[in-house]
Amino acid sequence: MEVDSATEELQLQEDLEGLGRTLRVADVIRRRDLEFVSKPGELVESEFETGSLSAAARKAFALMLRKAGPDAGSDKTFTITKKELRGSHKGNERIQPVMDELLRVIVRIRTTTRKGKPAIMSQSLLASCVEEVSEDGLSVVEFEFSENFKRVIQRSDYYARVNLGVMLALQSRYSLTIYDLGCLIINRQNRTVRMSVEELRRRIGVPEGSLKNFAELRREVLAKSKAEIDQLADFTVEWEEIRGSGRGRPVQSVKMTFMPKDSSAQEEAARELDRPKVGRRARREGTTETLEALAPPLPPAKSREPRKAPLPRANRQLFPEGSLHFCGDNRLLAILGDFGGGWDKDLVAQAYREQMGARLEKLAGEALYKSFEGFCRGFVRVRGKA
Repeated sequence: MEVDSATEELQLQEDLEGLGRTLRVADVIRRRDLEFVSKPGELVESEFETGSLSAAARKAFALMLRKAGPDAGSDKTFTITKKELRGSHKGNERIQPVMDELLRVIVRIRTTTRKGKPAIMSQSLLASCVEEVSEDGLSVVEFEFSENFKRVIQRSDYYARVNLGVMLALQSRYSLTIYDLGCLIINRQNRTVRMSVEELRRRIGVPEGSLKNFAELRREVLAKSKAEIDQLADFTVEWEEIRGSGRGRPVQSVKMTFMPKDSSAQEEAARELDRPKVGRRARREGTTETLEALAPPLPPAKSREPRKAPLPRANRQLFPEGSLHFCGDNRLLAILGDFGGGWDKDLVAQAYREQMGARLEKLAGEALYKSFEGFCRGFVRVRGKA
């Protein structure tokens, strides 16, 4: 089964001399225009020393990392448009506070010295940031990574391949950190990580003085992060609380386990990513309400028209039963060309038939085209491009 963070299909170029595996994967992502970010495992496993990054700052840094690609370890000034940074948000007022966070917050990253000995790096992630003051659609932000971070990512040989769509959809900063951790270890034989409660607090960036007891941490961090990740990611997360033997048996450590979803659950997560953000929490909690419109009153008996019989299949534009290589429906072929990711037409079509089942007998015209386009988007989101 393929998952978002799978690495087997990545063909790394041997000529990228001097680059660690993390930057080589970033090169693959750039060349194939994949919707992922290659994050160094050292960053995913880092702890916050001072302050904590907001969800907006964490997303912005991932976008900046993706923009830099395999050059992230170089002595370069990178440029990213404000439009790319703000995403679906219309204004630019959030950008400067986010950049200030990335310049101010100090993280502790496990690394090695120039002599190859284990060490802890303490530094901000960015060295500088210059934001153009113009508010037009072409205004940009220029940035440089800090020297120590560049050294870390140059040498990094383990990484999390983070799905860009999932990352941007997650709302909680804690969900983002736990999701990154899942992307890092989901392909390992041991998909479990154990850490003390204090280590967990430092790693996910709980501000000092917040969520003082474990009940709050469980409710506000673990439970909410699990709900978001289980709904949107291609894996699920469970946790086990390890208690001590003292008075009241307080929780001393937490063991997190990440498990890949089966194909149908992955496709449902991909469909949820294509749905509007509005109502996502209600859908997650099963509290969505369905409003049914009242049928209009029937016209007087004399003016009623006889009910038209449904068109036979031959006269309705249904999904083809045979090979799409011989399909005469140019609209379906255009959808496959635009959103099918280069996969074989019949492979995508068969997957669509299996998912839709008997519903295909009732789906025709514009509704069919919209349904098939949504399926193709989800298909490529889960499996990547061919």
